Amino acid sequence: MTSCQPLVSVWIPTYNRLSLLKRAVESVKKQTYKNIEIFIVDNGSTDGTVEYLKQLAGENENIRFHCFGENEGACRARNYAIQHSQGEYVTGLDDDDEFLPTRIADLVEAFEEKYAFVCSGYIWDYGQTQRPILNSDMIIDIDAQLNFNQASNQVLTRRARLIEAGLFDESVVSSQDWELWTRMILKFGAAKRISTPSYIVHTAHDKPRITDNQKNRSVGFQQFYDRYGHLMSKRNKKCFDFLVYYSSGQKVSLLTVFKYFTPPIAGKLLRAWLASLFPGLAKKRLERFRKVQK
Repeated sequence: MTSCQPLVSVWIPTYNRLSLLKRAVESVKKQTYKNIEIFIVDNGSTDGTVEYLKQLAGENENIRFHCFGENEGACRARNYAIQHSQGEYVTGLDDDDEFLPTRIADLVEAFEEKYAFVCSGYIWDYGQTQRPILNSDMIIDIDAQLNFNQASNQVLTRRARLIEAGLFDESVVSSQDWELWTRMILKFGAAKRISTPSYIVHTAHDKPRITDNQKNRSVGFQQFYDRYGHLMSKRNKKCFDFLVYYSSGQKVSLLTVFKYFTPPIAGKLLRAWLASLFPGLAKKRLERFRKVQK
């Protein structure tokens, strides 16, 4: 029965990754939670995505879509879906990732009004191996969130709250998720993270990636600091400085570990140092870091 379940809208921005989009959509359709609306926004794809979306919407009354004539960016696509969807709750999915079957049910059950949003641990899929990330229960207050993005790239919350908070800021060139979740916590209070990983981040594919270049990453970090640097403690700033350093692709030496060491990122520092000793592992870790910090 879905009549007693609040409607949850899932936004999916997409651009020229049709085969991956199909996997993402199927993972939402297989949710144990049944009262779901899927809202897909295409950013000017030329790979048959539009035809697929027309067929999909024609066969599924709970699937809606919108197509931009050209690529207007992931943030604008997300904002369009949030503004035009109908769910009481909303959450997002990147078109190259997927939900595990109980994700929506788990997040809805965990949501409490006193928290700005709820999020969960996730699984990083390298193709050959998988690794759980952020898989611990946590109340994310502003101090923890300013250390790094404790919520990763997707949360579930009331649609009205996202709109009231101002949605994704399209002027921010990277770290848009981190920026919005931080803004949400400042406006509505601490957030809640549950340990159960229910979202898979896929990196083992050769399709075009929605990524930013090094210049954009640097600008995005500066934009974040300009907005929230005045709230940062010395510990927050040390964490932030390491994120900037590591994102630039510089080698993490033992000296680097000592320079930036602070308890909230102790594990990140040590893993980054070990990865620097093994170039193949370092490349995988940096790719993961850049996607989560987008």
